[in-house]
Amino acid sequence: MAHLFIYGTLMPGLRLEAQMQGARFVGAAQVPGRLVDVGRYPGFLSGEGLVTGEVYEVDAAHLARLDVVEDMVPGDRAASQYWREEVTVSSGPLQGLRVQTYVYNRPSEDFTPIPHGDYRRYIREVGRES
Repeated sequence: MAHLFIYGTLMPGLRLEAQMQGARFVGAAQVPGRLVDVGRYPGFLSGEGLVTGEVYEVDAAHLARLDVVEDMVPGDRAASQYWREEVTVSSGPLQGLRVQTYVYNRPSEDFTPIPHGDYRRYIREVGRES
């Protein structure tokens, strides 16, 4: 089993929530990083700031399915839109927990920053459905 931090359209109430069916919710969390608006979904980038999301426990088969959803090609980072990396939860009851998350793996300079790092809040602010 692995701990996976999600921060965008995989979260409950959002467009791809069904992809998380079968995962066990562990808790809300924040991890170091920043978000950008890639269009119909956010991109997680390393950097200063905090990203708000949730941690789930998933098995290897579930991670493999999510890799396909996130356009991650195992063993080929250059071909992947997202790449799964390990980060550490920085606050709350899960502080210090090592988790995996999908990091945006394409140029991101032209995307709008999501300064507060909370995708749900952002789509409410801009009036977008996700």
